[in-house]
Amino acid sequence: MILLFKNLLFFLLFFIVFSTTLNAQIKIIKDNRVDAVILNKAKTKLVGYRIQICFDSDKTIVDAARTKFSNLYPKIDTYMNFEAPNFNLLVGDFRTRIEAEKILEEILGRYTITIIRKGIINLPRVD
Repeated sequence: MILLFKNLLFFLLFFIVFSTTLNAQIKIIKDNRVDAVILNKAKTKLVGYRIQICFDSDKTIVDAARTKFSNLYPKIDTYMNFEAPNFNLLVGDFRTRIEAEKILEEILGRYTITIIRKGIINLPRVD
């Protein structure tokens, strides 16, 4: 009798635990301006090319190269990023590799390194 009661209790608990389904709902409350910011960012970023003209672990050397390049080409934007242990100086926002290669030919020999790198760029200037 006790064995039958234990089996019945086990079966009942087993049935209750595994027969119920859980339904969860998540409600996301956000400001409508979030969508506008995401859409705006998507419009200003695209895949393109930049030219790496310098990398060094000493930031002052990279800053000097940035100043030198900005004086020669004031309309081309420069970007510095840190990839441990070096600072990298990238220039330009070129949509095609051909555009990047035109500038690369002009600056070839002025800097220790000139490499075209593919990545996410900003929309190029129109001026």
